[in-house]
Amino acid sequence: MIPGPRELARLLLDEGTRAASRVAGAMMKDPRGQEAVARAVGAAQRGRDRLVRAQERLLHAMGLAARPDYEELTRRLARVKRKIRELSKRVQDEERSR
Repeated sequence: MIPGPRELARLLLDEGTRAASRVAGAMMKDPRGQEAVARAVGAAQRGRDRLVRAQERLLHAMGLAARPDYEELTRRLARVKRKIRELSKRVQDEERSR
């Protein structure tokens, strides 16, 4: 019986997945393959970093905040909260001591 389009697509996908798995396994066993994967991962990370920096510059040029700005704001707010708790505790301690 001739497989229908769905069955054929599933068979092709399964066979392609097995073939890709065999190739990846063979590549990871070879030191040159490992080195190639490491270079590709490094290049992808550098590309991502460049994209993030470009997005930050664009957002700043538009007068908008970028992720590092929000992270810095979060750190500052945490410091302010700690200081408020310290001062509040001091005030309470002084009120109790009266």
